[in-house]
Amino acid sequence: MYPLQHEEEFVKHLSEGSQNAYELLFSRYWTHVFAVVRLLVKSQEQAEDITQEIFVKVWNRRKDLEEIKNIKAYLYTIARNTTLDHLRKKVLVTENLEQMIHYFTDHALTPVQRIEYKELEDIISKGIATLPSKVKEVFVMSRIDGLSHEEIAARLDISVTSSKTYVVRALKLLRLYMSKNTDLQVLVLAVLLLEKIISQTK
Repeated sequence: MYPLQHEEEFVKHLSEGSQNAYELLFSRYWTHVFAVVRLLVKSQEQAEDITQEIFVKVWNRRKDLEEIKNIKAYLYTIARNTTLDHLRKKVLVTENLEQMIHYFTDHALTPVQRIEYKELEDIISKGIATLPSKVKEVFVMSRIDGLSHEEIAARLDISVTSSKTYVVRALKLLRLYMSKNTDLQVLVLAVLLLEKIISQTK
């Protein structure tokens, strides 16, 4: 067994293919990795499958661990990226959207999560700035100022239907903007947030 203060030795043995070190990794960090996955995936069974896959992936890449200084942070990154890969490959259903939104709106955000959330906000803000004038005006009034479509229609002298149409158009243009200006992982997160917004336009 390796005390926590001997983590460097533990990681070294793990990278060399020690089965005992791998079993210890599994028992010591399973709960941590599962918790990260569970934030993004509502199904416990699916979360368990993904967690298992993550540990297999770490074992298959064990030689890469030679350069790792913080195994817990490394596992967090692998867990998050592997889970996002799964979300990319499946239809964006409501239950996954709710979990993703929870991931970024929990009051106890980690420093990494705060950076990611700020990046998403910046991307969406830049996208909003590119919208046509009228589309942007209605979108900001609806999604940032929190006005109802009825209130927007009255203020701008347009129909409620037109207000909804402008918002839908804005969302489509924002999706297009993000697909051209972000990497795939960030795009997935941003689209998830936009899908949540779309559900509020109905």
